[in-house]
Amino acid sequence: MMREMKRLVTPEDIVKFQWPSNPTISPDGKKVVFEKTVARTKENDYETHLHLSDRNGEEKRTLTTAGTSNLSPAWSPDSKAIAYLSNRENGMQAWLLSLEDGQESRITHFRHGISSLIWAPDGEYLYGLVPVQSQTTGIEVLDRSKTAEELNEQIAAENKAWAAGPKRYVQAFYKLDGAGLDRGLRRQLVAIHLDTGEWKQLTNGLFDVSEPTISPDGSYIAFVAYGGDAPLYGGQILRVPTKGGEIEILHAEADAKVPTYSPDGKWIAFYANKEHKQLYVMEEAGGKARLLSGEYPYAMGDLAFTDAYFLRYPVHPQWSRDSKWIYVQTTREGRNEVVRFSQESAAFEVVVNGDRTLFHFSYDGNDGLAIAYSSPDQPGRIAVVSNEGAEVRLDDCNDELMSELIVVEPEEFTFTSVDDWQIQAFLLKPAHYTPGEKYPILLDIHGGPHSMFCYAYFHQMQVFAARGFAVLYINPRGSSGFGREFSEAVHGDYGGKDHLDLLHGLEEAIQRFDFLDKSRVAINGISYGGFMVNWLVTKTDQFFAAISEGCISNWVSMYGTSDISPIFIDHEFAGKTDMESLWRHSPLAYVDKVKTPLLLMHSEQDLRCPIEQAEQFYTYLKRLGREVEFLRMPDASHGLLQIGKPALRVARVQAMIDFISERLPQA
Repeated sequence: MMREMKRLVTPEDIVKFQWPSNPTISPDGKKVVFEKTVARTKENDYETHLHLSDRNGEEKRTLTTAGTSNLSPAWSPDSKAIAYLSNRENGMQAWLLSLEDGQESRITHFRHGISSLIWAPDGEYLYGLVPVQSQTTGIEVLDRSKTAEELNEQIAAENKAWAAGPKRYVQAFYKLDGAGLDRGLRRQLVAIHLDTGEWKQLTNGLFDVSEPTISPDGSYIAFVAYGGDAPLYGGQILRVPTKGGEIEILHAEADAKVPTYSPDGKWIAFYANKEHKQLYVMEEAGGKARLLSGEYPYAMGDLAFTDAYFLRYPVHPQWSRDSKWIYVQTTREGRNEVVRFSQESAAFEVVVNGDRTLFHFSYDGNDGLAIAYSSPDQPGRIAVVSNEGAEVRLDDCNDELMSELIVVEPEEFTFTSVDDWQIQAFLLKPAHYTPGEKYPILLDIHGGPHSMFCYAYFHQMQVFAARGFAVLYINPRGSSGFGREFSEAVHGDYGGKDHLDLLHGLEEAIQRFDFLDKSRVAINGISYGGFMVNWLVTKTDQFFAAISEGCISNWVSMYGTSDISPIFIDHEFAGKTDMESLWRHSPLAYVDKVKTPLLLMHSEQDLRCPIEQAEQFYTYLKRLGREVEFLRMPDASHGLLQIGKPALRVARVQAMIDFISERLPQA
């Protein structure tokens, strides 16, 4: 299709995308199961179903049709069945699907559902995590003599009564953005016999169990245990016998995530360190861990920032069948890649790369990986990649829509900022760019601050490009993907050299690209980016409009109201969390300096950066008679950008376009 026949991107296109994720290769290496999420505009929600493809992409089928959340597929050891989670009856329960005859059966009937399914190597048991009310009450099960409708009514009544009642807490961390207030439930490990349906609780602690992994001989399950602190930086690694028994500590420091056994059963690989995750390996019985990624400067995991996600999963390290190599997902300079590390020598090699953002991967242990990724012109795709680099696409769900749209590819550049640090930046030209014309600029600031702008489709940026804006986005110090020193450079210095990186990047872009109009620059940002917008409009009047979303304006109140504080702020402020220090870094302290027209957008159920942060800034600006508007998003969390209701995601982008366009000076 010729470019002239294509149309501009609109805010409404966000609900037309499909988001494929979580590809998982079968043990025999022949098939891939994955999830795909679509918006339901009439119901104003989403549904996720499982899909199957052979690894050549020739035979494809949809596996689930009932319910709206069908997630976390786990292959049986013989590759003949899939266990998965579904909300089709009485909450999120475990279901079993036979690929031989297509028969489905419900496995669990737990009152509070189940998650994190794993199979025993012999296929006899399925293990999962079940929320438990207390150590004395134990696991609650549903009354199977009642109908599904009766049980749903009972559950709805119990939930309504809980929501309406008083809630008393003694722990420091009692809420979580997107989940709400703590109901006193702690996930515990359960073994379920697949033939009889009988189950046994294997753990019963005050901790939350997460990320279980089973030893190849089926004798132990190792897991991450989160104790009294928020599960922000990781937990301890423990193990329990699958037949039940005493729990042992394998890794005592509470900084670990996603452990995985080697195929020979001798080793456990995992990520550790607080912020800049690195790859470690230890003997299966615990002991001193060896750092494998010491010579690799970048971070483990997915720290990319884009609105093209829906479901995100922590990706375990994955072993080669000979237990010699460990494959991991990494974040590097605007890209997510797969890198393998030698278990013996710590040598490393990039296996899957390119100008794209890798959401998830599954390794068959031999010669292929299934990947889910986004690129600047593609919201989501599933493919299989061989060790030689050959790629077979298994799902091109967005290709038809994307073929209709004018999508702008970013131009990457670097510039020198404070302390001679090299900073990465990207620029999107306007969709109908014409040489010789001058165009307004939108400076977009990511959240985190330890995330990273990347080579991925970003819908709101494409909408602004479609409206004639050049979009500039920068990875200032504090961003991940550029080494530990770079990521930690903002500790104790929020609003310091990081804000200078942004201003220097804007200056560099204006000098480098002659079509940019320096007299017409707007700014927007979310979360940390919202903080930075608030901060910058107290420092300069060069922006004709600004949008601050999910922001921080007052670190003093943020310290006591955020779901991840005080541990997050203690860490980010390098322990300098006295009132004077927190206030000194608060935009509210300098609110009288603001002259820029400002739109504050905030989700009413935001527990990460509570809405009081926007309320304070709004009230003081109104009191001062400044031009400010406040857009409150109902029934939305801090994750509105990626998982908000479809109608709100459209309204959000439209409100941004309207506010900035209405204030755009004439050229």
